[in-house]
Amino acid sequence: MKVYAVSKVRLDADGRITHVLWGEVDTRRNEWADGETVAPVADAVRALHTGHEVFALFPSTHGHLPERRFRVVDYDSGWETISLDGPPTHEREVHDMERLPG
Repeated sequence: MKVYAVSKVRLDADGRITHVLWGEVDTRRNEWADGETVAPVADAVRALHTGHEVFALFPSTHGHLPERRFRVVDYDSGWETISLDGPPTHEREVHDMERLPG
């Protein structure tokens, strides 16, 4: 199983994640395995479907900290995206994450 982290998101007009700035994390060294890249949200959905973990990184005074795990969300149209797992948390929601331009 791989672990990925998302540090920035791009949202559509309805607030759904469309793209992520993410990368695989080397959990033994607590650093990026290969750095971060911008990817369509479908890549994160695929990672979750194959059993990998994907975490959200939130800005803090000490850099970015992993706070919450992502899960897949299915829409009636067949489209899939990701959202944060669990109940809402103060200042730790998708809208509190740093944004990708565009």
